[in-house]
Parts: sequence; structure tokens; C-alpha cells
Amino acid sequence: MKTTILTICLLLAVFSFRAQAQEYDPLLDPSVTVLKKPVKAEKGEYVWYPGQLSAHLQQKRMKESAERCVNVGYPGKFYAPVFNTWFRKEMNVLSKTVVQWESTGVVKATVNGKEAVNSNNSIQLPKGKSTLLLEVATENDLPSVKVSVDGKVVCEGWSASLDGINWNLAETSPVFGTGGRMPLEEPEMQIDIQPANIQPIRNATVNGNDIILHKNGYVLIDFFHLEVGTVSFTAKGNGQITVYIGESPEETLCEDTKVFEQKPIEPFTLTGKQQDIVLPERAVRYVKIFSDEGCELSPVKFTAKVWDIDFLMSFECNDERINNIWKASVASLHTSTHGFYLDGIKRDYLPWSMDAVLSTFGGDYVFGDEQVSRNSLSVALMPFNPTKDDLGIPDYPLHALIGFNQHYKRYGDFNTILSYRDRMEQLLQFYETLQDERGFISANVGVSWGFVPGWATRRGPDKKGTPAYAQIMLYYNYKIGADFCEKWDDKKSANHYRQKAELLRKSIMQHFWDNEQGLFINGYTKAGELDKVISHHAQYWAILAGIFPEDRYDNLLVTLPTIPYYKDYVSFEKGYEFIAYSKARKVGQMWNLLFTVFGDWLNQGHTRFPENFSYRRTKNEQLVFYSRPYGLSLCHGANGVPGIVAVLNGIAGFSQSNTKLNHYTLQPDMMDLQWANIEFPVKEGKIKLKLSKTGGNQIEIPKGCKVDFIDKNGNKTTLTKKGIYNL
Repeated sequence: MKTTILTICLLLAVFSFRAQAQEYDPLLDPSVTVLKKPVKAEKGEYVWYPGQLSAHLQQKRMKESAERCVNVGYPGKFYAPVFNTWFRKEMNVLSKTVVQWESTGVVKATVNGKEAVNSNNSIQLPKGKSTLLLEVATENDLPSVKVSVDGKVVCEGWSASLDGINWNLAETSPVFGTGGRMPLEEPEMQIDIQPANIQPIRNATVNGNDIILHKNGYVLIDFFHLEVGTVSFTAKGNGQITVYIGESPEETLCEDTKVFEQKPIEPFTLTGKQQDIVLPERAVRYVKIFSDEGCELSPVKFTAKVWDIDFLMSFECNDERINNIWKASVASLHTSTHGFYLDGIKRDYLPWSMDAVLSTFGGDYVFGDEQVSRNSLSVALMPFNPTKDDLGIPDYPLHALIGFNQHYKRYGDFNTILSYRDRMEQLLQFYETLQDERGFISANVGVSWGFVPGWATRRGPDKKGTPAYAQIMLYYNYKIGADFCEKWDDKKSANHYRQKAELLRKSIMQHFWDNEQGLFINGYTKAGELDKVISHHAQYWAILAGIFPEDRYDNLLVTLPTIPYYKDYVSFEKGYEFIAYSKARKVGQMWNLLFTVFGDWLNQGHTRFPENFSYRRTKNEQLVFYSRPYGLSLCHGANGVPGIVAVLNGIAGFSQSNTKLNHYTLQPDMMDLQWANIEFPVKEGKIKLKLSKTGGNQIEIPKGCKVDFIDKNGNKTTLTKKGIYNL
């Protein structure tokens, strides 16, 4: 037993050392082979009703989750998939024109109100103006259609309806339903990952990638990259081979299948001849292969499916600690990108509202996949005409408008907020029905799990009470709702939500602001008693929503790190919190926490960031979650966001005006860095920074934007023309 423990410790030390110079994302790792790269299009081809791709894709993820994962549960109800959709477009052609289509279902075509007889999914439009109506009915698929006019695909200008009466802008994407794929055929890449290390643990011999297992022998294989895919190898021998999969050596070496987070793999019976063995799909980093009689294995490889992305943002500096946190953060977010920004890929492989929305604050800059973000935002919105019975976690839908606001600022895409307008308005109206006489929402609604700001809640607030942070989120929603209503030219509703926001702000300050401490208290308990404990949740939401007094920032960000458990337990809300740190320009304090907790996690040999972790707990305790020994999924997309935010909004000091969306500010804080190179996308193009401690800073900005550069002394230089500037 001691020998095995010593071997594992040596193994982890090898892996940890290797990680120092390793690319954490497999697409950046030169040792990884790309097998299949999907074809990309410049623009969309198929169209569908907005949010319905997300609804159908969520059902697909749920099915895949049920096939592989053991502990799966979902609170609340979501936007339901439909199987009938109408598509309409006004056309004006100069001569008789052939219109053809491909669809996921059966299409009924109508031209100018008359049903058209079609042959081979095509009709002929008469000269002049026509209204083309296509009704698509499917059995178990997303209703969508790709229309060509005289052989050219036309995806612009379509309206979509779920009842043939109420119309909306149709949604399309250059990622889904392009390159010869149907919309639900996902554009994932296939890559081959070779073992980073093969460790003979018992009665085994390893020579390169060739393995000899003697009787009752086994090896532990580390692929370094934690992804979803299939492990394969050839085997020759007798008896049975048993394979165990895990995210950590401890989990993988465990043989108690009752505690697994993924369904166990049935043993393989060998025939004495060479056999090709392919394991069922699993989330994999480590693999244990055991033979009861003995066999030869060669070669073992991991074929993973990863989302095809472009790395739009890059970063490098002279501090390898920061570089590694950055690279592992990007890899954590990428690993969790599969149509949505997902929760733990091992534990449930599902999109969750808070996690998915928060992930867009990193993914929109690193990858820029608009449809993945829209899918994630749609999950956060509630079903049509929501009721209390639809609500699982009372604060989770409040993330949706915050995410849509971020999406609009990042991409400047008015059509997105317009096409999701109906559901956003219904959401705001629904929350109005939940407010009490003080304007607050409590946990006693529907089938509520209670409030879940994250898992770092040892200081509260009471999940079944009336927490201050949730009221601040609601205030923020009303502010955003008012802004959106103005953009929709609905001034009456805009005034209504501004008044709602102001009344709620006053109530929040009256009940929850502790002027003596200069901080917000937790709120009220389930019993209605005032909870005066200070935790971090209300503080960062108050900064993000703009109601935390700026003259008390210094007090806040000196006090927070001193509260009990602050660094001991880190949860997936940290991305939001780090945006608040950046807004307050407390960059050094933010990176101190990253070094202490996130840096320690990498030093332990991990290559992705999990959902909830503490550097102070023992090795085995760090793997426990949901009271299960291996319940902590060691990859969680939302915890990739803190490291990205700490670079983008922290070191680069990037922020964007809320009113003039082409007006950006850069206020770099290099801390003790000698140099840093950062480039990132904005809707007008890319901003590129070369920062130096000696003051020789260079900035490149694209056409169409205005950039204020503020140096360490507070001096501001305003740049308005495309070009490269030395400051």
C-alpha cells in the first residue's frame, strides 16, 4: 500500500512538472493531432425560431447526460422545444424565379396566401412582389429550413412564428446548420491525444506506448487534457480487461463503482487474438487498465471531441504563473463548450443558467461564438408565460438579462435583443408578481431550491431567506430592462422599469446597507430575522449594478479578503466578483487570490479549474462534492472566467461605455510585471496592447471606435482613428 501511495505521489510530481511548459488547451498543443475539422461558413444558412435551437439542443444534452452520467438533476422548467414553425419572407423578383429549400421536416409552401404545389422541394415565384410562407413540421427535430433563390442561399429577412399569428425575427448562425450539416449536427472537431505519461503501478511493463500487463497487473495513464471522447487500443491476451476512467488518479484507481460519477465500463473478454477495443464515450483524463491473466496493449490513444473555435484573444507576460493561470482558464472554458457553456462535463454535461451566462463574459472575448452564447442565454430565460411552478432557483433567471446586456455590448447586435424581447418582457413581468411590499423577492415561491449565489456560502446568506444580493440583481434587471425598452422604442415601459428600479434601490439601501461598516449585510433569514453577517455576494453585485458607493471601494476591498473562509472556498461566482474587482481597479488584490487558490490548484497537477475548491483542504477532501467522494467535476467552464477577466478587465483595464458602445477605456495595471502583450476583440475589430514597465506602451485600435488610454499616473490620452500609437 505504501509503495502504491509513493508511486502516485511521484506520478503527480511528474505530471505537475510537465504542466509548467505545457499548453493547456489541446488545440494549442503541438502533440495533439486534428483528425476532423468541420467546414465553416461566412454566414448562416438554415433559419429557426429564436431560442428553439437552444431548446432542442438542451434536450440532446440531457439525453447524452442520462446515457453517461449517474447523478443528474435539474431544478425548474425551461423553454420547451416545439415541432412546428412558420417562416415568412417578402420577396420582390424581376422575373419568374425558382425557390428551393432543404428542411429538417415536412414543408408546406404558400405564396400570397395560396398553397403552392411544389416539386422536389421547389416552387416558382411570379414576377414582382410575393409573400412566401413555409410551414415546417418535424417529428423529433428542430423545425428549420434553408432556402435558395436561383441557387443562392438567402437567410436574411426571414420572420418566424410558432403559431402562424405572432411573428419574430428568425435566428441563424454561421456555426450551426452550415457546411453541409443540419442545425443539430454539431460542428465539433475530432482530435487524437496521446498519453502524456503511462505509469506501471502493478505487475506491468511500459515501453513507450507499448504496455505488457502480467497477471493482475495494471497501469495508470494520464492524457493531461481533460475532455470528452473515446479511448481505444489493441489488445492481445487472455482473460478479462477491466478499464476505469476518472478525472483524478484517486478516482481512477478506485474500484468501487457505486461512487462513480459516470457509468462504469463493462469488462472486455479477450480471445487470445489481437482485438481492437474502443471504450464508450466518457469524460477522461486518467485511465486505469487492469488485466486478470495478462495481455499486450498497443497503442492507447484518446480521441476527443472539442468545439471548433477561433482564439480571438491572446495573452502573454513575463510571469509564468500568470501565463499558466491564463492558459488553464481558457482551456477550462473551451473544454466546457459543447453547444452551450456547460457545467461539469463529467458530472452532468448540462447547461445551468448562472454558469452558462457567466461563461459568456469570458467566452465572448476569447472565442466569440455568438450562437453558443445565445444558446446559453436562452437557457437562463424562463418558458413562455412563466409561473411560480416553473421556478427552481429564484435568482437564476435574473442572470439572463445581465447576459443579454453583455452580449449587446460585445457584438452590437440589436436583432438578438429584439428577437428575444417577448421572453425578456415576460420575465420582467413575472418578477414583478413575486415582489413583496418592500419590493423584495423571497425563496417561498414555486418548487424553489432556494437562492444559490454559488457554493462559497459558509457566511451565508440563508438560501431560503431574502438575500440582499438577489434584490440587487433584480434592481440591475430593471435597469437593463428599461434600457432595452428604450431601444425597442417603448418609452412607457422604459419609464415603468426605471421607476421600479429606483424604488427598489431605495429599499435595498434602507434595509441592507450598513453605513458604519460601509458594506451590505446578507439580508433576512427564512424566519424573517435580519442577518447582519458580511459575505461577498451582495458586495460584488452592488458594484456591478452601480449602487455600491464608490467612495467606500477602498474599505470594501480591504475588508473582503479578511472575512472568514474568503480564500478557503472558491466557487463559480468568482468571475462576477473579479469583474467587480476590476471595475474598482483593485487588480493586485484580485491576482493575489488567483495566485493563492487557482495557482495552487495548478501546482497540484490539475489542468482545469473545478466548480468549488479549497486549497486548505486535504487531498481527498478536495475531490468531495455533493457529499460524494468524486462529485467535484474537475472541469467547470465558469471557473475559467476569473483568470480571463483578471487579464482583460484587470491587467489590460478594459471597460466599455454603457451608453456609447464604441467608446472603450484601457487603464492597464501591470502590478510587478515587466511586460505584457494582450490582444482581444471588440465589435469593430481587435485592440492590441504591448505594455512595458519602462513606459514604452504600444496600442493598436481598429476603425470606428474611440479609446481612452489612462496611464498609471491617471493621465488620459484619447484615440479616435485607426492606427498604432506609442504612448
